[in-house]
Amino acid sequence: MYVSDKPNYPLIQTVLDSLQQELRLLVDPPDGSKEHPATTCLELWLCHPEYSSGMYYIDPNQGSPADALLAYCSFSSTSKQTCLHPRDSQLPMKAWLKEFSEEGSFEWLSRLEQGFQFYYPDANVVQMRFLRLHSSTAIQTVTYSCQPGHRLGQTDRDIKFLADTRKQSYLGALKDCVPGEETLSRPRESVFEFEDLQLLPLRDLALMGGGNFTYEFGFTVGPVCFS
Repeated sequence: MYVSDKPNYPLIQTVLDSLQQELRLLVDPPDGSKEHPATTCLELWLCHPEYSSGMYYIDPNQGSPADALLAYCSFSSTSKQTCLHPRDSQLPMKAWLKEFSEEGSFEWLSRLEQGFQFYYPDANVVQMRFLRLHSSTAIQTVTYSCQPGHRLGQTDRDIKFLADTRKQSYLGALKDCVPGEETLSRPRESVFEFEDLQLLPLRDLALMGGGNFTYEFGFTVGPVCFS
């Protein structure tokens, strides 16, 4: 704890913070309520291993419980996840790019009529920063679906997913939708999976212009889960 006979103040502060956290859990353990939120779902489970999966309040920055947020705690035998659901998880089935005809450029769906960015209630910048500090992994999925009576075709279309930083994005490819009967073997949907603690949750998505814009498609944005 000492270097060259001088106190190592950062190390001392770390030890004190750890002791303070342990004392808090002993004296006033969280119960997942608005008044007594846990830091994460893992901490809640450690205090109450009898709890089942469900909605509980968490407060990653452990300041005033006034800014605690509601999260879904997924308790399984292999993991204890803190999951935040977007307020609007469904981009409805419609011909999103029908009016957009510019070749070779991306169109963000939030800028189109009835489009929106993905918003996670009460998950402000500070709370997200502390939630990442208390976590080692993060995962989120997005499902792309063709309208009924259509299937994924052969033509690739570039797609971008905007990260939480709003400055970085993931680049991927999806198949255009084509007419197809229910009996055909080709699927109606595809799933994108993301795992990056520093870049999740996703905030928006964009498709590359060009080709056939008349088909209908939609997206389902899953929760971002930290553990």
